Amino acid sequence: MMTPVLAQFGSPSHWLIFLIILLVVFGARRLPEIARNLGKGLGEFKKARREFEEELKKAQEETKPTDDSNKKETH
Repeated sequence: MMTPVLAQFGSPSHWLIFLIILLVVFGARRLPEIARNLGKGLGEFKKARREFEEELKKAQEETKPTDDSNKKETH
């Protein structure tokens, strides 16, 4: 059974290797900018998810049958 890739990044040595690779690929100057943009993107994603969930709840409430409609259907 294969484990997910992120599950293998649990030990400190894995995080250290990952950080070194990031430093080599992007450089020390760009890492704060990348982290900032990643944080903004995650914030926007959470906001969009929250808005989607609110719209979904509204749609579910609009489609719920009321007690009056159930009475009319049974007669």
